[in-house]
Amino acid sequence: MAAGVVAAAAGSAKPRLAAAAKQIISPGMQASSVADGVRKRSGAYWRDLVFSRVLPALFFSLFLARQLLFVWDSLHNIHQPSDYLFVIQQLLALAYFTMLVVLYSTRLPKVGTDHRAAVVFIAFTGTFSAIAAPFMPGGSHREGLVLIADILATAGLAYSVWGLAYLRRSFSIVPEARRLVTGGPYSLSRHPVYLGEILAAVGINLATAGWPGALLILYFIVCELFRIRWEERVLAHAFPDDYPPYALRVPRYIPNPLKART
Repeated sequence: MAAGVVAAAAGSAKPRLAAAAKQIISPGMQASSVADGVRKRSGAYWRDLVFSRVLPALFFSLFLARQLLFVWDSLHNIHQPSDYLFVIQQLLALAYFTMLVVLYSTRLPKVGTDHRAAVVFIAFTGTFSAIAAPFMPGGSHREGLVLIADILATAGLAYSVWGLAYLRRSFSIVPEARRLVTGGPYSLSRHPVYLGEILAAVGINLATAGWPGALLILYFIVCELFRIRWEERVLAHAFPDDYPPYALRVPRYIPNPLKART
């Protein structure tokens, strides 16, 4: 009898032991699945995370910190009405670099790109040429151009910030497609950020740049024009049903408020 009871108890315990065994094995299996998932993302995922998000965000964070100092200094050096325009310009530049840091950190996955070596080289060297231009030697202060320069720089930065506010998580330096943006400034021209950056670069350097800086700005403008063409090609390929009608409706460069924006 006792042996029978023991056997029966053992038999009734088998399902519970099996369930317990599954519970014991399951976490290990789940951990293994997580580890497999991490290993699967070790290639393109990590390259994109490091080179397309973290490093650019850190790079522009340096300019964000520098711009904070410029804003602080400009606020403490207001002596005449024209100085307020310069303060607005510095605040817009601060907003521009802040948005670059945030947008690079949170970008959407790309659905199209042009990563040819020449395209990447021109995109990055063009961008850095605009950043480097104010630091070039040989410049002089041309007082008669200061007001015009500040107006151009402020207008360009405002247009760029407005464009970034609509572009949001689709921003990139290399021509890439993430989503098609057609609202706000993109209903006036197809490349408001590029156009704003060109105006800002000219304005920031107009009253102070020497020949080396002027040549870098010229190189930057040429690179921007190339980037516009390459980006349009990527967008047309990524959105074949939507981009061609949009391109026919909206000007490439100069905003046209009188044109239909529907």
